[in-house]
Amino acid sequence: MKLRSTFLYCTLLLLFCLFSSTVYAAQWYVKPSAEVPVRRGQGTEYRIVAVVESGTMVTLLEENEGWAKVQLKNGKEGWILKRYLSNNKPLQEQVAALTRTKIRLEEKLAETDGRLTELLQVHNQTEQELTACMAQRDTIKADYQRLQQDTADVVLTKKKLAETQQQLSELTNRMTDLQLENTGLKKSSALIWFLIGAGVLLTGWFIGLLTGKRTKKRRSSLL
Repeated sequence: MKLRSTFLYCTLLLLFCLFSSTVYAAQWYVKPSAEVPVRRGQGTEYRIVAVVESGTMVTLLEENEGWAKVQLKNGKEGWILKRYLSNNKPLQEQVAALTRTKIRLEEKLAETDGRLTELLQVHNQTEQELTACMAQRDTIKADYQRLQQDTADVVLTKKKLAETQQQLSELTNRMTDLQLENTGLKKSSALIWFLIGAGVLLTGWFIGLLTGKRTKKRRSSLL
């Protein structure tokens, strides 16, 4: 029975501790006010162990019935009225934090502007290179088309040249035949003229022979 009563007492004590005081160990700040005393216990009758100014950061250890146990930066601990504490940073620190944030944002903005300027320069350079590449592409395309046309012309020219060479070969052969025929005709003409000359000579000789015989006959008849 005694053991049961002891267990019940411990349980009630634990529940009371849980509901009456809470351990925070969080950073709190003294609200804007006059200097606030930090006392050894929960009450104005306790001795003051320190005095904190507005905006001082303290570590909240626990709180009970409007009082808060805090720890100062120098390690001292004491109690302070909870109404003098706030988990919001002092206005000066908020302004300083906002100022630092503003400076970081301005630096980031300047960095972004610089990066944007670089990107714009790269973009412009890329556009110029793209324009140059497109112009070069058009030139190469025109050269390729012209080369195709030239190739077609060369093929046609070669074909015409082959035909012309064939015709020239045929004409050469024909000319050779004509030259041979001409040579044969010349020989035939010379032979004909030779025969004509010989015929003329024979005719003259024969006529002379006949004329001589007649003359002799006439002379014989006269004698």
